Amino acid sequence: LDPKLQQLVEEEVRNYSQKHYLTIQKRNIEAMEKFKADGDTVTRLSQQDLQEFRRAAIPIWYNWANKNEDAKAIFDMQLEYMMNDTVGYVTEEDLKAAGK
Repeated sequence: LDPKLQQLVEEEVRNYSQKHYLTIQKRNIEAMEKFKADGDTVTRLSQQDLQEFRRAAIPIWYNWANKNEDAKAIFDMQLEYMMNDTVGYVTEEDLKAAGK
């Protein structure tokens, strides 16, 4: 791609990802309120279970990213997004714990 077009595509992917994330969070809050109003119980993974999941998942992400340059580029953008201070889904410590 032309460098200007590539930059535009990358910026729009980031914009869409952030909008998508915010929409999901809004819907999660709405759903949680409905579950509670209906008397349902929502459980979450423990911190230990979450860490174990990340340790198992992160190598799989990297295996997928190593398929080709396009997969790597997409993965790199997604990882950057997941590691930013606003989202904070993944940390450097998570990557180190998974051997990455």
